[in-house]
Amino acid sequence: MIISPPFLPERAAGQSESAWLDIAMAPPASRLPGPQAPEGSFPLSLQLAWHNGLHIQAPQAAGAYLPVRAVADGRIVFVHAPTAPNSDPDHPLNYNPFGASPPTAAWTSDGFMAIEHRTEIGAVQAVATEVVYYSVYMHLSQIANRARGATAPWSVGDTVYRKDVLGHPGQIYGHAGQLHFEVCCDAANLEKLVHRKPAWIDPSSPPAPTADGRRDSVFGSIHVYLPAGTPARSRQPSHHIQGADSATGGASAVTDHFPPDMLRVPHWVSISHDRGQATLRSHDRCGAPIGKPRHDSRDDYARGASGTAPQAAQRFEYELYAEAHARHASLDASTRALSSPSGWYELLRFGRNLGPDPLPPGAAHWRKIESTTGEVWADLNAAGTFKFSDADFPAVMGWNFFDDDGTPNDQRCDSMHIKALIRDPDAGNLRRMERLQLASRLGGAEVRAKLRRAVCKFPSEWERASVAARYGWLQTHDFKLGDDDAAAARKWERFVAHAHALSFESLPETLLKADWRFHPREFIEHMRQCGWRSPRELAQLIPAHVLRKPGSHRSPSAAVWESPSLAPAQRLLSSHAQALNRALRKYLISTPIRQACFFGNATQETQWLSHMKENNGRTPSLHAGWYGRGFLQLTNPQGNINGGNNNYYKYFRFLGRQPGVPPGTIEVGWRDAVADDPHHAADSAAAYWVWPDKSLPSARSPALPLVGNTNEYADLAADDLNIRNVAATSQHGNKAWYYNQSFTNCAAAVNYPATVGQNPPNMNGLIDRSTAFTNALTVLMDVERFQDLQGMSQPVPDDFTKRVLP
Repeated sequence: MIISPPFLPERAAGQSESAWLDIAMAPPASRLPGPQAPEGSFPLSLQLAWHNGLHIQAPQAAGAYLPVRAVADGRIVFVHAPTAPNSDPDHPLNYNPFGASPPTAAWTSDGFMAIEHRTEIGAVQAVATEVVYYSVYMHLSQIANRARGATAPWSVGDTVYRKDVLGHPGQIYGHAGQLHFEVCCDAANLEKLVHRKPAWIDPSSPPAPTADGRRDSVFGSIHVYLPAGTPARSRQPSHHIQGADSATGGASAVTDHFPPDMLRVPHWVSISHDRGQATLRSHDRCGAPIGKPRHDSRDDYARGASGTAPQAAQRFEYELYAEAHARHASLDASTRALSSPSGWYELLRFGRNLGPDPLPPGAAHWRKIESTTGEVWADLNAAGTFKFSDADFPAVMGWNFFDDDGTPNDQRCDSMHIKALIRDPDAGNLRRMERLQLASRLGGAEVRAKLRRAVCKFPSEWERASVAARYGWLQTHDFKLGDDDAAAARKWERFVAHAHALSFESLPETLLKADWRFHPREFIEHMRQCGWRSPRELAQLIPAHVLRKPGSHRSPSAAVWESPSLAPAQRLLSSHAQALNRALRKYLISTPIRQACFFGNATQETQWLSHMKENNGRTPSLHAGWYGRGFLQLTNPQGNINGGNNNYYKYFRFLGRQPGVPPGTIEVGWRDAVADDPHHAADSAAAYWVWPDKSLPSARSPALPLVGNTNEYADLAADDLNIRNVAATSQHGNKAWYYNQSFTNCAAAVNYPATVGQNPPNMNGLIDRSTAFTNALTVLMDVERFQDLQGMSQPVPDDFTKRVLP
């Protein structure tokens, strides 16, 4: 899945995801008095009526509103061209709901588009977890022409790509630059998204889990449930196998008897990874925070230091590989034979082992956490603990489902569960369930925060045939207040005419059945954590044109401008995409910039995703058979086994194997599997990407750089300017390519580690890799900056053509 907001403003260096989305999807300034629902809020707006989506105030650049863009790849299923504005106060689209008398004109744009999106979020073995959802864009003032040079506007059946311009924001009741945006799906696809049948859960008494969460889709934060009685220590445990330093005495939740080295009450611990930090947040059984977030450091584990590690040491995510090796190495020889560093890596990364590599029975997952009694060490893998991720949409993190409205077809919210969520918590307020009291609370920050994770079932407001049935209750509840029958009837007639003008006939049945609705801002932020890419999304990472230069970028040879064939990549992805996604997920190559850096190298290394063997294996004697294999072409140069100190053997040992020197039939079989087995082709590449000490200073070579986890260089690449360069080709003249220092450090780290930090390094394939990286930026990122001829910033690289799939 790849998704972005409908507006794409510039992103400041170092700006957080949440802060950027707040700008991209800002609510309009409300014209309503008091603490009522902000205009166009979700899922309830004026009069406690259901509202399908959000109103967004378009950001501006250079004094103009930004265009509306497709949030994901998809297919247009409905489009309505906007009516030209006029100033006639009697026109239905000039309806003004803000009480002017006589009525004044307040234009509302009626341009409309609905897009069906089909993508993947994971897989069960070889079966992809495919989901279908819809995005809806209303109040467009203009429908744009089709992308890529077309001269006709978008129409039903057209394929759109993420970030394609769909049109321009219009007016809502006379206020310019606004958009109504919504996200919805049907019941079957909701179950695929959240991995359960939607059901309301009482947030004040959530049931304790009895099993782990889903395995097909895992993204975002890891959430671990710790029951009362979970082993806990005030000092760092000395063993990583359960029972080696176990507590004494019995424990019972019934009698409330717990030894001092056990948690007395249930806890939830959430682990998130971002730019090197592993942050642990503790919550009580209902999700309320416990203490402050703490950032893991290997200082905690290597030395058992007390207190908080200095910020410079809070880089546990970058050091997961080293910590996994350390825990594996701490075992005695007999237990180590049942173990692997890879299994420990998964335990640290996911809270459980999702892969095939061994983890010894009784493996303990000791982490320092905040508890109700202060900071303790707890075993996050103890009996009775259960593991989830954000892909489970956990109820304890605020996700809930509302479909208890007994009269869903009248657009009025009659959900008692929603009302209970909104109502005044003061039970002494005897009027707290009245409609006006409830509506008055919708503007409160606490209530709005709760509603962001409310997934609600109710009909579309855009179906023309049901307008009278959906809004009939307003005729008696609102339009007669303070008016005689004739005045009320006139107001009702004006409103109905307006509602008809903003609704449509012949909406697709599939769109109407997509009646489960998400808070659009929350859905986008949540699903942007999902780094799983469908084969169709991955195929776009093959550039339409590449600039390839034999040898180094400094070589005198002419560059070649060519178009890689898409068919070989599609064939390879049909068998390798799921293994590749699992490897990217495991090693946290899951953000757009990390993936852009990875694929900038992997696509070039594999001859544009066509071969898992160097030179397609046509030279068996190359490197004495230990030539490049897998997505990053793991290699032993000149076939040098080096006493077992080589890249292939390092990978074998990570899997828990004990390769012999010299290599025999078993080692050669393991070697060949790095190309022939999709799992190892992907896992070897991603493991190599993150492992430490690719280069180390030594007594003989003290100037060598210390090169570790490539994600560390990738995290800096988004803020680097892509500097324009030119290479001469023999047949197509000069062509632009872009130099990004942090990406170049990634390329050097996996190809020629001794040159990391050089500007530029004298390494083979730098131009090719940079071309692939540039293409990956346009596919995976939101807003890019490429230097133009004048040295200024532009969003699209020169000499770039988007890959369009058949």
